[in-house]
Amino acid sequence: MNDAKQVSIVPHILFGMFILELIFLMVKKVSLALYGPFDLFEKLFPIIAIGLLVAVIKPRLNYKWWAALMLYLGYLMYGIAISLANQKGIKIILVQLYHELKFFPMVMLFAVARCDEIWTKRTIKVIKPLILLCILLIFFQAGAPGAYDAIFSSGGHFEPGHLGGRLVPRFVGWFWHPGQSALFFTIAAVLISVEYHKGNLRFGNSLVFLCIVFVFCAIQRLELMLLFMALMALKVQRAFNIDYRFILAVIVFAFFTWLISYLSWDKDNVWYVLENFESPRVIFLVEAVFVLFESSFWGGGWGTIGSHAAADVANVYEYNAMKDLWWVKLGQYFYDTYWPHVIGETGVPGYFLLLLSMTFMVCALERPEASLLLFLLLLTSALSSNAQSLYHLTIFGWFITLFESDPYGWRHSKSQAANHY
Repeated sequence: MNDAKQVSIVPHILFGMFILELIFLMVKKVSLALYGPFDLFEKLFPIIAIGLLVAVIKPRLNYKWWAALMLYLGYLMYGIAISLANQKGIKIILVQLYHELKFFPMVMLFAVARCDEIWTKRTIKVIKPLILLCILLIFFQAGAPGAYDAIFSSGGHFEPGHLGGRLVPRFVGWFWHPGQSALFFTIAAVLISVEYHKGNLRFGNSLVFLCIVFVFCAIQRLELMLLFMALMALKVQRAFNIDYRFILAVIVFAFFTWLISYLSWDKDNVWYVLENFESPRVIFLVEAVFVLFESSFWGGGWGTIGSHAAADVANVYEYNAMKDLWWVKLGQYFYDTYWPHVIGETGVPGYFLLLLSMTFMVCALERPEASLLLFLLLLTSALSSNAQSLYHLTIFGWFITLFESDPYGWRHSKSQAANHY
């Protein structure tokens, strides 16, 4: 399909997915029962991504994208092979294969798609009223918490946050969960900052300040740290006009290599983590490392620990050592974890195939700002399931599309900012 048709069709589809995810949040916030059909529709997004990549978009991939693609396919093939070797059923393999096909096709779709500058302006027009709605909803929650909880009874924001040794309520505005709010306004701050310094946006500093306030209100310490890291990266880029994509890729590879090396080097390290960090996430991670040891570092196959297939098909938590955990009793088997299933189910080979694929992806993106967003997403996956969350993949992905479609490029942002002032 030619470029003209791609420009006319693909951005509409991707922007529609972006808008739908924001609408789904409010539906989920009002009623989980009402959200059910929307959740089923959202599951089509990876299929749409694969269809667009195969049938519509015909990009010329650089060698980094080819390397990332081959490594990811290697990860999938190894997952299938080690699952068959461990006598896993075909249903387990097919279910988990669907979930594994979320990350790469979604990110690749948004990375190689291109759109006109008008789509950035339209996105800003969505962000501005969203900021206003968040302000109104935060005041509503603070002033009438009882009425707020009655209207948004299924919101995922009821656990208070820890701030200065005190428990304080989390304010998420339009969003369903504090993490969703904090990460959305983190990447929104990046886009707003870039557009402001290009001279395309007024009151940019005020809007960035409001984004920072929303991250504070969500009481998400990791996201707050990532926000300031992102803003500092943009400042360094403007000051020295440097390309930091390779640096981000090295940090990703080094961090996750250190993680698995520390855990698999000595069982005493695993016990130390379990004893000093009390968290369901840590328990899943430790159990996954034990599976890693038991499989002689090859992995136990999909459907063993931490994956969707383990919970939905194999029902492993009904009889394993984790069945009495409150997290498991609530059915929240894997919603805050991503890497445990990679460690336990695909072992060291699968872990490094996936990690190397992600590392090449960070380098393969053409704009440092786009690499920065993927870098943030990958870092959050250390403590969450964001790398397989269709919400986060869509939101991060759409902003990556906007940056990758920048016709001027990052090398011109400094000169344009000088002209603006």
